[in-house]
Amino acid sequence: MKRLSVVLIVSALMLMPAMSEAKAKKIKAMPSTIEIIEKVNSHWQRTNSPYVRAFWDNAAYFTGNMEAYRLTGNAGYLEYSDKWARHNKWSGAMEKDPSKWKYKNYGEGQDYVLFGDWQICFQTYIDMYEMNPNAYKTARAKEVMDHECAMPDTDFWWWADALYMVMPVMTKLYGITGDIKYLDKLYANFKYADDLMFDDDTHLYYRDGKYIYPKHKTDTGKKDFWARGDGWVLAGLAKVLADMPADYKHRPFFLQRYLQLAEAVSKCQQKEGYWTRSMLDPEQAEGPETSGTAFFTYGLLWGMNHGLLDVAVYKPVVDKSWNYLVSKALQPDGSVGYVQPIGEKAIKGQQLTAANTANFGTGAFLLAACEKVRFDDGSVNPVDKKAFTVTICNPTGRYRHEVVELDAKTVFSKLGISGGRQFVITNGFGQQLAYQITHDGKILVDVSVLPESRIKFTIKKGIPKTFVNSCYGRAYPERLDDYAWENDRGAYRAYGPALQKRGERSYGNDVWVKNTPDLVVEERYNIEDIYQPIVRNLRKTNKAAADSLNAITSYHLDQGYGLDCYNVGPSLGCGTPALMDGDRILFPYCFCDYEILDNGPLRTTVRFTYNPATINGDTAVVETRVVSLDKGANFNKTSVSYHGLTSSATVASGVVVHTGDVNSVVCGKDYVLYADPTNNPEGHNFQIYVGALFPYNAVVTKKVFYDKPDGDIAGHVLGMLNGYNDGDKFTYYSGSAWSKYDCRSLKEWQLRAESFIENVKTPLTVTY
Repeated sequence: MKRLSVVLIVSALMLMPAMSEAKAKKIKAMPSTIEIIEKVNSHWQRTNSPYVRAFWDNAAYFTGNMEAYRLTGNAGYLEYSDKWARHNKWSGAMEKDPSKWKYKNYGEGQDYVLFGDWQICFQTYIDMYEMNPNAYKTARAKEVMDHECAMPDTDFWWWADALYMVMPVMTKLYGITGDIKYLDKLYANFKYADDLMFDDDTHLYYRDGKYIYPKHKTDTGKKDFWARGDGWVLAGLAKVLADMPADYKHRPFFLQRYLQLAEAVSKCQQKEGYWTRSMLDPEQAEGPETSGTAFFTYGLLWGMNHGLLDVAVYKPVVDKSWNYLVSKALQPDGSVGYVQPIGEKAIKGQQLTAANTANFGTGAFLLAACEKVRFDDGSVNPVDKKAFTVTICNPTGRYRHEVVELDAKTVFSKLGISGGRQFVITNGFGQQLAYQITHDGKILVDVSVLPESRIKFTIKKGIPKTFVNSCYGRAYPERLDDYAWENDRGAYRAYGPALQKRGERSYGNDVWVKNTPDLVVEERYNIEDIYQPIVRNLRKTNKAAADSLNAITSYHLDQGYGLDCYNVGPSLGCGTPALMDGDRILFPYCFCDYEILDNGPLRTTVRFTYNPATINGDTAVVETRVVSLDKGANFNKTSVSYHGLTSSATVASGVVVHTGDVNSVVCGKDYVLYADPTNNPEGHNFQIYVGALFPYNAVVTKKVFYDKPDGDIAGHVLGMLNGYNDGDKFTYYSGSAWSKYDCRSLKEWQLRAESFIENVKTPLTVTY
């Protein structure tokens, strides 16, 4: 019997690994924190419109969204914030007359301009300004906060929430202006709020003057500190300390309050990891609450990441709160539940469930999650000092200055991080270099390498600074759904559904020339939006005045940094792809949808989708076009595919040739080029150089001119690929240069095109 027992035990032990392995396969792996961020934010943006007002609840979400963008570089997050900011005209409350501005009591009207709940939106606007510094994005923030700074009053922040809403606005304004007045007013206002709401015994903050003990008590006679209110304060102090100069004279006071509040908050945590709505009296409002818990988690993680809080003391607190956030608050669909609805106190008998979601609760969760990623990966103040060098080798005899691609997974693995922008890249002088993480798993770096030489740079853990974009694109619904994009060399636009609905015959890509590396397209559209309505109205009464105003504002005239003077009309414009019927171009119309995949600082990428079209008997052919443009490049990379073809076809791309000059055309073996005379050769007296390059396919290049010009369109010069099959990708380059900026002649343009093709065929090599 004993022998049989031994045999059974041994057999069971032998089976255990197989059983454990089978069980492990059934258990789904816990997603990484970065994956959780993606799940939560994608769910929110899929199910909620960005076209909402700029009041505190929405604006609080956007602070979390911008933090998620700062970590991941996800272009969709940035676009979502951009749509919201434009919907609100980069403003909070809209009242124009400062004599009517209010703040001394709660109000949601447009006259409550100085009320902090209408000022938190400025945080996101300033964050976006730092990447694309157009003055109009921060004009209202400066107007409002400058007015406040000039007032002798200091009683603006009479409720705890305001310390999150507005304090970071002041430090961010200091960051972009260097004006100390914002920090001094911040201190004066905070001192008033602190004197009013800080409790010297508990080191917690009352929500506002109504709740100060003993005037107000919980039902059991205790002091009543509202969790979300103290969450606003701790998170606000963290944000302020992150942006405040280390040598600012009043910084020690902010730091003191941060440390006191962090310690006090930790003592109130429940054993399940959350904080109850009344922090010292759980019975006042039973059960978990997410928004306060998330803000506390963010504030404590930030302090540990920046060496202000003892990890041995505070990590156990955060471990419990994070476990609550991901196991209880986070729902399978990506929503974040158990968020107390809008209010100002713990409400007796109020029951929260997974269905209690809110914009500000999601924003708080994103803040905490981003800081958790940095804590787990040790990227803020790295102790492991992991670093490695990357060598870029130029095998050609030509000087090379271009954007190179590194493999993101390799970089993350070598640094021991889970992903995201948690590293810095430095040159030989120790200066940070701009980089970008792309949607398809690449890390982009802008490099210059001498002929047959190499350069090295270092990659190490750290949080990169914000770089101004050299590449950027967005939709312009205010102008017939244009989509426009640019880099430091030139700008382009594609036409959208509103223009197609109107029936205008404009098919191809437009070119906007410029003579500055700065991004100009957003400013051009903004000026046009402001002045063209004025010009139109003025024409009714004073044509001369209207013409004069148009002459100094229109982007169709050179205001000193370029213009739009390239005629597209019913043509391919610059580099649009099309299927062919013999030598007849089957012109695509306007895109029906778009998705921004990458958006700076070094590359912008967009995917266009087109309506089903009838092509040579096939009635539902759908075109998908992906266009990307890198810093420093004269040429966009385009990959186009067609679905719905039942037989092989011919696909082509090229540029329109105008009647003003039909001779300045070059047909190379793998490129077509043209010196375009512009829409008014005598008036402009310059050329726009355009072209399409085909380094990957054996194309036939040829001129295809009309028997009779279509307006000023004489025809096209094309690169044609025969034998295209359904679903294949046709990849090529197209672009432009301007004779008043970076290319002086068609011959120089030809040399540039040939050099670009050689570089594509002989890439720089990367060694880790």
